[in-house]
Amino acid sequence: MSESPRASRGGAVYLFVMGLFLMFLGAGFCWLLWAGFKKANETRTWQQTPAKILDSRLEEYQLLGDSARYRWVVSYEYKYEGEVYTSSLHKPRGAKWTQKKKEADELTAKFTKGDEVECFVNPNLPEVAILEHDTRASGYSIWFPALFSIGGIGIMVGAVRSFFSKELVQQNE
Repeated sequence: MSESPRASRGGAVYLFVMGLFLMFLGAGFCWLLWAGFKKANETRTWQQTPAKILDSRLEEYQLLGDSARYRWVVSYEYKYEGEVYTSSLHKPRGAKWTQKKKEADELTAKFTKGDEVECFVNPNLPEVAILEHDTRASGYSIWFPALFSIGGIGIMVGAVRSFFSKELVQQNE
């Protein structure tokens, strides 16, 4: 029993739309990962400058029940081109809350009040400085969503071929 022309066209259109969806989904995630990689890479060009830790402490936020969140809060002073600035950024995205007290404790121990450390100053915006760079892992994992985009393109090509090959067969009959 052969398929009706309408059913085969509908299947090809469905596959084309699914391929288009996968292609755009993969491309969107590639763009997000690339933007994160670019940002992490950009801070590596910033000027390394001596800084002094003014405040380093752990904040705790108690949720309902026994669950708690922790955040490491820091403040440091640095001098850039003769001007004195203060910053509270650890990494470009700022402080985040975590359930892992150990992570926040480690940062508090690593950067204690009064420590002389190095910070990285944005030369285009000297009031922005960070203590550590973000990871560039997003750039190294961009291949995974790229597979979705490539697969989506493959599905679309197959759907178009299927659509037109059935059209040609029907015209020759």
